[in-house]
Amino acid sequence: MSNLILSQKDLKYLPYSMIVEFKEMPEEAQYEFFHEMKKFKRSKVIMYLLHFFPLHVSLGYVGKWIEQFLFWITAGGFGVWWLVLLFTIPSEIKQFNRKVAQEIFKDIALKYGFKKKYKHVPTKAIVKPQALNLPEFDPTLPTLDHLKEGFMFDLDGKTWQIVEEYQQDFENKNSERLFICHHDLEEKFLRYSNEGYFKKVLWSKAVSVFQIDPELEKKIKVHGSPANILYLNGHRFFKEDKEKGLMFRISKTVAAPLGESIKTWHFFNEDRTLTLKIESSRNKLKAYQGKVIDENEITDILPYKI
Repeated sequence: MSNLILSQKDLKYLPYSMIVEFKEMPEEAQYEFFHEMKKFKRSKVIMYLLHFFPLHVSLGYVGKWIEQFLFWITAGGFGVWWLVLLFTIPSEIKQFNRKVAQEIFKDIALKYGFKKKYKHVPTKAIVKPQALNLPEFDPTLPTLDHLKEGFMFDLDGKTWQIVEEYQQDFENKNSERLFICHHDLEEKFLRYSNEGYFKKVLWSKAVSVFQIDPELEKKIKVHGSPANILYLNGHRFFKEDKEKGLMFRISKTVAAPLGESIKTWHFFNEDRTLTLKIESSRNKLKAYQGKVIDENEITDILPYKI
């Protein structure tokens, strides 16, 4: 059992129950917590300076950008809000740093094998995928619902083969089918979900999260979500919704697929023709950029046997 090598001052933003468990962590874990807190915690002095600075960005400093925008357009609540913040800045700093400290602690606890002590959603859960009641393949009238691993189809003037199939079941009871498709050495992702009488179909490719924002992963750890607006390849994308659920690998060779917990954030451009999707699964962050397509653009759907 390790000893507590950090001072109470270093751990003041953690609840007592976490401090007790902190003593059992190895020294390298405790030092890692110290350095992560040093990078991400906010300073009361700096927040006061920003409050008096001409741009008055004190609320943005603690991640409250919506409130910061309202502060700007109302001229600090006609001065009243500005005065109130003089007294609430210490509590704003404390609230922000507590959230950061607990998120960093939970990540380090998982990293060093303290999974059973904290109530995290398990990475894998033995849950069956939702039944989608998909129809059998009809060669006279093939549709997206017929697609399976091994099938082929034409899109964008190329013939694609589905090499892997997944199903994502979300907490709101919606499901999305995902197909990894190959054309020679090119890889793309086809997703669709049913929305009433229509299908929402997305055709995308994987992109590096560092192209979007080199600090994206750290920002999600601190704030729990990406920013409301992201920029990529000259396009501006607006966050529309967040979904949580399980993702299943669908295959004839897997009788009882395991569901992996997943979080997704959906972004669209102004006219909703382009899409950006951020996924977090197994402590890894992935990003996909693509376009919204009409299901009728997918033609010549055929089964294929290797």
